[in-house]
Parts: sequence; C-alpha cells; structure tokens
Amino acid sequence: MGSAPSSSMPNFEARIRTKDGKRFRISYHDLVDHILLLRQVIAQPELTQEGPTLDHFIDDYCNRMARQDMKSKQQQLKLPLETEWIWHVHRLHPLSYHNDCTKQLPSGKLVDKKIRQVLQNSKRKHDAKISFSSINKNFVFVPSIDLRKAVIRQRDFLEKFQNHYLYSFDLKKMDRSHFVHFVQNYVSFMKLAIKKEMIVPTFDIDLIWHTHMRYPSQYQTASIALCGFILDHDDAIESNTLTK
Repeated sequence: MGSAPSSSMPNFEARIRTKDGKRFRISYHDLVDHILLLRQVIAQPELTQEGPTLDHFIDDYCNRMARQDMKSKQQQLKLPLETEWIWHVHRLHPLSYHNDCTKQLPSGKLVDKKIRQVLQNSKRKHDAKISFSSINKNFVFVPSIDLRKAVIRQRDFLEKFQNHYLYSFDLKKMDRSHFVHFVQNYVSFMKLAIKKEMIVPTFDIDLIWHTHMRYPSQYQTASIALCGFILDHDDAIESNTLTK
C-alpha cells in the first residue's frame, strides 16, 4: 500500500459547475495524494501519539511557516512527511488556517498546496536532529487551534479509513464514474450547508471534503460559490461521521 509514481495512476477530473456558471474541479490525483498520505501516517503511529516527538514535529511546522519556507513548489517538495501531516491537519480547519496565515505571515496570504507531494516523493524522512538555533525569533507562527489535540483527534478518522475499502484498494483500478459519484455526493452535501449549523457527512463525503481542504484557496472559492460562505470543518465532532 505504498506510494506509486503519478505516471502509473489514471487521472481524471470531476467538474463542478454552479448555477451562476462558475466552474471548479477536483482531480483523482488529488484524492490519490491524500490517500497515500493517510496510509503513510497509519504506518507511523508516532505521528498521532501525544508526546515530545509529536511536539517536535509541530514546532518544525510552525517554524517553517514563520520562516515562510513552505510557499514554493521547491520548498514543498523538500517537506518531510511529518511536517506535511501537521500542515494537513491545520488545513482541516479552513477558517482558522485562513486567519492564521493572513494575520500572522508577513505576506498576509494563504500558503497554498502547490504539488502532490506524496506522489512525487514517497521516501521523505524527518531529521530528528534538526536544530532551530538559527531561526530568527522575530518571526513566529502560532496556530489559533491546539494542533496537538487536533492531530490526536485524527485517530478516529484514520481508524475509520482503515476499515474503508480504499485503505487497501489498488488505486490504479479506480473507475472514473465511481470517482465522479464521490465528488457529486460531496457537492450535494456542500449545497445543504447552512451557516452556523452542523451537518454530519458520510465517511465517503468527509474523505473528499478533506481532500478539497488540502488546497485552501480552491476550497474557499468553491465553498463560497456553493454555500455562500466558507464552510468550516470541525474535526472535534468527527466521531459522529457516518461510516457509510
């Protein structure tokens, strides 16, 4: 269940069109990249276990954000898996992520995902001996959510994923119509959203939702077009997510 080169994967898109003519798309490679990340995280339990190792990974992520070392494609290609995972969890809180980036970073802009990293580099390793002594203390990045708790809450989602057929599915065999159906259900879910009211997705919908939130600017634009506002995601209630 490891990574596979993107060239060996089928790639097709599910296109979304709103009533006012706006168009968006989610690609199958986006979903594959997400699934491969989840598989790798499951294979490394320390990524969701509370303790100094997890704290170190969170500190690394925050320091990279403060130094603006995650903006370019080249910088994102060099991210270790552990940092990619922490970044992923932060993006699962789209309103907090937006505010943290726009209010704390010197650029005042979102840090967007620009590559499908897991597909391109499956053997990334974190340097446990990395030193932060050279960091300019004038630049800090402090997420408005408790990232440690947010990461640990993802255990429930990962457990559900392990019981889902896509956990062990040969991703090269996905049928286009099946993927499009996934996305269509997600879009229907988005259209039902009412501001400040909670709706509980099925696991399949939540998987696509997580995939979409990995691309913050795209997600925000599509969410506003489909819902009229940026639909936030509360993983604190993810244990209520339906399994089917």
